[in-house]
Amino acid sequence: MELTPSGPVPVAEGALDADLLAAVRDEVVAYGVRRATAASIAARAGISRVTLYRRGGTIRSLVLDALSQEFEQTLASALAETAAGMPHASARERLVAMCVRAVEVLAGAPLVAALLRHDPELLLPYLVDRLGRSQHAVAAMLGGLIDAGVADGSIRPVDVGLATTVVMQALTPFVVSAEVIRATADDAAVRAELVRLIDGYLRS
Repeated sequence: MELTPSGPVPVAEGALDADLLAAVRDEVVAYGVRRATAASIAARAGISRVTLYRRGGTIRSLVLDALSQEFEQTLASALAETAAGMPHASARERLVAMCVRAVEVLAGAPLVAALLRHDPELLLPYLVDRLGRSQHAVAAMLGGLIDAGVADGSIRPVDVGLATTVVMQALTPFVVSAEVIRATADDAAVRAELVRLIDGYLRS
C-alpha cells in the first residue's frame, strides 16, 4: 500500500511486482547493476524505498528476478507461437522452433545485453557453477517437450534429464556469446546451424 496526499491507496501485489521489475529492467539497461540505486528504481516504479526493500530485497535479487521474468515470458511466448503456428508438428519440431525463437529474442533482449556489457560477473555463477531460476524454468519447458518427443517417436529414447541439460547448455552460448557468433555469420546462417545442432542431437 502506497501513501498519497489523499491517504493510503491499495496496490495489487501482482501489479506492484510488474511495475517494480519493469523499473529494475529500465534502470539496469540505462546504468548497469553497479550504478543502479534503490532510490532511482523506487522512483521509476512510483513506490517508496521501504516498499522496494519489502517487496524485492536487494538490488541484486531484484535484477535476477527481472532476468528470470524475461526468460520465462520469452519461453512462454515462444512456446505459444510454435504451438499456434505448428499445430500438426512433432514435439521435436516444436521444440526446435521454440529454441530458435527464444534464442533470437533473448540474444537481442536489452536487459541481457546490458548485463553482459556492464555486469557479466553477475551471470558467471549460473554459467559455471549452478543453475539459476531462469535455467530451471528453461529446463522444465524443454524437459516437457523432450518427454513428449520420446513419446511420439520424433525424439530418440533418451534420459530426459540429461538431454534437457545438454540442449540447454548447447543453447547458452547462442545467447551470452551472440555478438561473437554474429561476427562469423549472418542471422539466417546462425539460425540454420542452431536448427541442425538441436534437431540432429534429438532426432530418432
